[in-house]
Amino acid sequence: MQRSLRGVRTGNFGRVFLALVLLSIPAFQAACQTQEAGVGANERSLNSTAPNAASFDDWDINRDDYIMESEFTAGFSHGHWFADADKDKDNFMSQDEFKGATDKLDLMAKWDANGDGKVDKNEAAHLGGKNYFRKWDSDKNGDLDQDEVDAAAFGMWDSDSDGRIDQDEFAVGWFGYLDADHDNRLAAAEFDKGIKG
Repeated sequence: MQRSLRGVRTGNFGRVFLALVLLSIPAFQAACQTQEAGVGANERSLNSTAPNAASFDDWDINRDDYIMESEFTAGFSHGHWFADADKDKDNFMSQDEFKGATDKLDLMAKWDANGDGKVDKNEAAHLGGKNYFRKWDSDKNGDLDQDEVDAAAFGMWDSDSDGRIDQDEFAVGWFGYLDADHDNRLAAAEFDKGIKG
């Protein structure tokens, strides 16, 4: 009789222990990913930076010589870029506000690979827009002009498709624009081109 009671207690302890271990794995993984990306690792360096300053070293929180999207979004939130673009101060960017804010990026030049002043279907496909080209080509002439490029970029950056861009969407879109080699991280030259340039 004692043998079966001991087995029950051991079995229950083992099940409880296993359940606790399994429940803690997602939290542990999330903490590791957050630490790896640098978010929370050294918030003091971002908070001590002047709001309009943009230093690669300050934004590279985990000191791996690259800025990941999470580091960029955290650094971007301490800057003036979104606030300057949000003219009506409603914490969202309209399509007109977006156009004004991204003029310096010259989206047309980036999309128009052959420099002919318009974006054709092949150029759009290179940017991942093959499936959206018909939607973006509002005048159905087979090419995208400046207004259509601006509208397409707005739609791409508006990740929740609510017709407006919030600060995080703007930061993620800007990050994607700067990531010229599409490796999901920014080297110092990519960062400097878009933040200081």
